Amino acid sequence: MSEPQIATTTVGRAFRRPSRSARAAGDVRDSHGGRRLATGITIAAALVIIGHLAHAVMIAPVFPPGPGPWPAWLAIVGVVGVGVISRLVSRLTPLPDVLYVVLLCALIVPVWLDISATMGLLHLGVTPTAAAATGAVLMPVAAIRGTRVPLVVSCAIGAVIAVSALFQISTAGHYTVTGLAVAASAVLPTVVAVIAINGFRRLVRRELDLSLVQSTVTTPRTAVGMRASEELAQLDFDAESLLDDVGSGRVALPLPPETAERAGGLAARLRVRLIEGRNDTWLRHAVTESAYLSNRVTVDDPGGLAGLLDHDQRDGLLLALWFLIGEPSKGAAVLAAQVTCREPEDAADPKSPDVLLSIDVSGVVRRRVAAATWDAVDTVGTYTVVAGAESFRIDIECRADPSVSTGATAVRRATRPRGTR
Repeated sequence: MSEPQIATTTVGRAFRRPSRSARAAGDVRDSHGGRRLATGITIAAALVIIGHLAHAVMIAPVFPPGPGPWPAWLAIVGVVGVGVISRLVSRLTPLPDVLYVVLLCALIVPVWLDISATMGLLHLGVTPTAAAATGAVLMPVAAIRGTRVPLVVSCAIGAVIAVSALFQISTAGHYTVTGLAVAASAVLPTVVAVIAINGFRRLVRRELDLSLVQSTVTTPRTAVGMRASEELAQLDFDAESLLDDVGSGRVALPLPPETAERAGGLAARLRVRLIEGRNDTWLRHAVTESAYLSNRVTVDDPGGLAGLLDHDQRDGLLLALWFLIGEPSKGAAVLAAQVTCREPEDAADPKSPDVLLSIDVSGVVRRRVAAATWDAVDTVGTYTVVAGAESFRIDIECRADPSVSTGATAVRRATRPRGTR
């Protein structure tokens, strides 16, 4: 098992979400509103297809004697029918790869039939309709599966329609523009759907990440986070397996060198985890377990002072960090924040704050920070801001939660005059 990621991550380091929060996040395609998005996109795709079908009905009398555009439309009906049946069969799981590939390859049939039927008729105003409708067929596919492949396929369909229009430029004249517009209509719906899907998934992942890490504000002053608890569970399993092997006689005593080295490694990892857990606070866990904070926020809190904050202060600090790193960077500057927790120099003074917090933010100027950020900081304590060219520092004086304060902190809290913050 690989070592868990520590809280003080550097910018650009790969993030590995704990398995429990990863399962909670799930797949936004089938949960957290993903099904409703897919349903809405499917309805929009149906309206686009109906529009192309109405266009086909209008230009059908202009076609030379023969089947006209209807073979291509029958092929689309078959493709859509196969897709619907496949989705109903695999409703509880994503669309299987085999069916996915078959569906994409089947789109070649209506495109080829429609291009063949309309080739050489652009001067009469006859344009492909079923081929353009295949772009709309890819809209719900993008919502169910990934967005890249449907976008590439729709662009390829649009390119085929555009090339067929350009081949007829000598006879079609100004109708060539109409042909190119039809080619664009095969791509534009999928592009809009992909933009909406990607934006929705980014929004859901971001809000879900915040919801998951907000659970850390209710933990005790020092507690084991999800990642550490997963490693401890694995260490416990490995140690139990080793002891069972020794107890059952599968491993003889004295232990062989390889087994002894394995036992020593387990003991060392357990000691390291227990030592780290003495100063691991909710803030370290929140930063470590967030995909958005872990690569941008650094925590310097060797004394575990962040654990002295009460629930409202913790929530305010977490939201402040969230708002700060969510601001767009100016130019090529890297947006990052460093949180430093320390005791005041005059800790014996009853009027002194219990914890001094400093948040150094780089990559953004103060005037570009949202007003909600300062509301969140205000719940943490009394703050001052030191502004720089492309950075600033927030110094916060915090009063500790008496329920978690110990030692001198509790004494100062008890002797502090009533009414002081």
